Amino acid sequence: MPGLTAYAGLLDVASFKPGDAVFVSGAAGAVGSEVGQIARLKGASRVIGSAGSDEKVRLLTQEYGFDAAFNYKNGPVAEQLKEAAPDGIDVYFDNVGRRPPGGRHRPPQPVRPGGALRAPSAQYNDTGAATGPRNIALAIGKRLRLQGFIVGDHSDLQPQFVDEVSAWVRSGELKYNETFVEGIDNGVEGFLGMLRGENTGKMIIDLSR
Repeated sequence: MPGLTAYAGLLDVASFKPGDAVFVSGAAGAVGSEVGQIARLKGASRVIGSAGSDEKVRLLTQEYGFDAAFNYKNGPVAEQLKEAAPDGIDVYFDNVGRRPPGGRHRPPQPVRPGGALRAPSAQYNDTGAATGPRNIALAIGKRLRLQGFIVGDHSDLQPQFVDEVSAWVRSGELKYNETFVEGIDNGVEGFLGMLRGENTGKMIIDLSR
């Protein structure tokens, strides 16, 4: 499911095309890590990711092949992204499932005209009224497209996804990580740990122990 979310979200929803520059937030997670690698394999001009630790940033660049990555806790996202993508980006794939320190990953200034923004998930756990991005009006002048999606709506892509992505996994071109928590008794803590960003890749509750 995370793999198909990445595949359909990037290639179908965001209408990625070779030569696009792609920025992925939450890039060390199960979906984000695949988005960046698929973009690279499909001919992106530049792939940038953000993550919540220096260790995850190293993983993005050294193992997953991102061109640049930054720790969003180390400074304002907009400033770090501008440094990582001085020529701007075409696709922003937003995976932020919680509020990072200093506020959300807002739709970034460097999105080039005609770009696409995949809708954020940062409101999953909000208990108060949602606040919209203050710079959303930029979408008008830049003719941006902001679109959320449910992976189940793209089940028609499953055969194509399995055929293409399984070949990348077998060849070692596409990599993934999993974080295991042992036992159903630790399931709640594992879920909360995922929300806190303690996982690398997919968080899995191992019921065999």
